[in-house]
Amino acid sequence: MSGDRITIGKFSSLAYLSQRALRLYDRKGILVPGVRDRITGYRYYTINQIETALKIKTLCSLGFGLSDIAVILSAHDSGDNEAVRQFMTRRHRETVAEIERLEKITCLLMENRDFSELFKMNVSKPVIKDVPAMRILSGRRIGTYDDVCSKVSEELFAIIFNPVHRKGGVMVTGPCMSLCYDNEYRETDADIEMAVPIQGQVVIDDPIYCTRTLPATKVISVVYKGPYEHDGFSVAFENAFKFAAENGFETGGPDRQLYLNDPDGTPAGELLTEIQIPLKE
Repeated sequence: MSGDRITIGKFSSLAYLSQRALRLYDRKGILVPGVRDRITGYRYYTINQIETALKIKTLCSLGFGLSDIAVILSAHDSGDNEAVRQFMTRRHRETVAEIERLEKITCLLMENRDFSELFKMNVSKPVIKDVPAMRILSGRRIGTYDDVCSKVSEELFAIIFNPVHRKGGVMVTGPCMSLCYDNEYRETDADIEMAVPIQGQVVIDDPIYCTRTLPATKVISVVYKGPYEHDGFSVAFENAFKFAAENGFETGGPDRQLYLNDPDGTPAGELLTEIQIPLKE
C-alpha cells in the first residue's frame, strides 16, 4: 500500500469510519478520495485525509449536520476563523437549550407525578383587565419566533440606551412585549412585532423601527411561569380562550405577550410571561 494510495476499505479501518459513511461524505463533497488512477479510474484516499476524517467525526459528535460541516471545513481551510466561531457559538446556544429541555424532562419524571399532572402548567386564572394606551418603540419583522424576538428586542434596547437618547430623557416605562399578527402558528415566517413602552423623544434612521401609540383596550390576562416554550404558552392561551368562550366574550387581536422579568438574570423556571388577549367592544 502506497502512502498516497489507500483503498476505501483500509481507509475505513484507519479512520474508524464505515465505508457507507465514507461514500456519503464523498457524495456530499466533504471527503472526496484524493487520488485517481489514470488507467483504472479507481479512486484512493491519502494519509493526509485521515486528519479531515477525524475533523468530520468530531463535528458530527458535536451535533453538526453535513451541510454545516462542509461550510465549517471550507471556512477553516480558508482561514475564516470568524465564520467557524459563529457556527460554534450557535451550536453552543442550541446545546444549552437542549440541556435545559432535558433537565425539565428529568425533573418531571423524577417527581413521580400522576400521569394527568404532567399536562398541568404553572398558569394563573384568567382575569379581565383594562390596559391603558401606551407609547411604544417597536419593530416588526417576518421570521422565526426565536430570531425575531431576540434580534429585534436587542436592537430596540440599543436604540433606547443610545447615549443621545439617554441624555434626552428617554426611559422604559413597561415590560418588553411581542404582538403576533398571524392567525396560525408559522415555523419560519411568523409576522411579529416587538415593542418596548417608552417616554421621551426618539430619533430613528432605520425604517423598520418606529414609535406609535397602542390604543387602550380591555384584555383577558393570564400569567405563565416557566421557560419560554410553546407548550407553556399553549396552555396559557387555551385557558384564556376557554374563559372567553365560557363568558361570551368575543376576542380580537393582535395577541400580546409581555415578558415581566429579565431573561438574562432569571432562572428559566422563574420567568414570568403575561398573555393578553384583546376583547372586541
